Amino acid sequence: MNGILGSTTLDVVVGLVFVYLLLAIICTSVNEWIAGVMKVRSNNMASAIEQLLDAQPGGKDGAANWFLQQFYSHPLIAGMRRQNAKQARPSYLSARTFATAVMDIATPQKPGVITFTDLEVGIRALPDGDVRKTLLALILNSQNDLAKAQKNIEDWFDDTMARVSGWYKRTTQIWTVAIALLLTVASNADTMRITSTLWKNPTLRAQVVESAKNRTEAPESSVSVEYKDKNNPLKPTAKVTKEELAILSQLLGWTNAPLKPGDWPQRILGWFLTIVAVSLGAPFWFDVLNKVMNIRSAGRPPDEAAKAAPATTTATAK
Repeated sequence: MNGILGSTTLDVVVGLVFVYLLLAIICTSVNEWIAGVMKVRSNNMASAIEQLLDAQPGGKDGAANWFLQQFYSHPLIAGMRRQNAKQARPSYLSARTFATAVMDIATPQKPGVITFTDLEVGIRALPDGDVRKTLLALILNSQNDLAKAQKNIEDWFDDTMARVSGWYKRTTQIWTVAIALLLTVASNADTMRITSTLWKNPTLRAQVVESAKNRTEAPESSVSVEYKDKNNPLKPTAKVTKEELAILSQLLGWTNAPLKPGDWPQRILGWFLTIVAVSLGAPFWFDVLNKVMNIRSAGRPPDEAAKAAPATTTATAK
């Protein structure tokens, strides 16, 4: 059965999607490694904190960034640094932690439990500047409710982080495309060639489909389609196994056969399709793979469905 919904066609589609998924996972892992080496996330977080707290002219000790210095010296924030890394900045910070530290800095004479009045008096005592004005605006919009005042400060932090996270995603997307290009050319991940190989080699095609099935059925190796860490949106939740790498090696790679001049347009087209596909990300292709596998399972011939159906027993009356 080789029609548009035939088993061969669907198996080739499954195989192609599976290859895109594995390449996307590899691409994302490399992206994460680069981000870690370049400390992209911690630098982005530092930039966001500076936007919020570094507009304080002439602090209590004369320093223009007095509030920012107090923030990073606060035990809640300083305790998040890596050991022996005095200048390190956290790569992730919750809104609650941020708000708690800010409120504590504003009320140094009231350690422990504070009231709304304590917070308002403390903020009004801060040196004049954007931080003081912003915090006053946030708490005065809370109807003298301390919990709501804290929530307003948390929302202020979240709004800023949403903008920073958007910039981070755009930056990582550029890196993703660049890595996808290098990975595609280096491994000769030609979509046209991969499709042809899967179509002509039923044994390899069956192996790929079986591996794809294992990937979708194993929760521990799945790829989440949700980004749980808003400051690290592209963090991979899965890795490519040795078995999957072995399958990729049969579909990718360069050969010693010389290319004819007329072969290059098709090769370049195949690379382009792979680069675009891999740039869509692992979560996207894992979701597509699940849907295609469901279509394939629903469209099995009656004899295959009967073999896969669990055996049932009927009770007889005695």
